[in-house]
Amino acid sequence: MKITYKGDYGLKTILSLALHYNKGVLPIQELAKKGDIPFKFLEQILLTLKKGGFVESKRGIDGGYFLARAPETITVGDVIRFIEGPIEPVACVKKD
Repeated sequence: MKITYKGDYGLKTILSLALHYNKGVLPIQELAKKGDIPFKFLEQILLTLKKGGFVESKRGIDGGYFLARAPETITVGDVIRFIEGPIEPVACVKKD
C-alpha cells in the first residue's frame, strides 16, 4: 500500500490534534511547524479532514483547529481511506 504526502500529512495533523485534545485549538501555523508541512498544502488537508468530520475549526484571532470527536474513536484506517480512497494490500486485489 502506498501512502501519498497528503495521507502522511493528514495522519501527522490528526496525531498533533489528538495529543492536544481538550487543551483548546491549535493554530494552523503551529500545526504546519509541528508536522513540517507546507502551509498551503496543510490548508487543503485540513479542509479535507473537516469534510470528513475529523476536525473542526474556530475562527478569529484565537482560532485554529481541534478534533471533532475523541481521539480513541478515530483510526488510522478511517483517515487513510477518507484521504486516499479505497485501499488494497496489493494492486492485484482490485476487481478491475
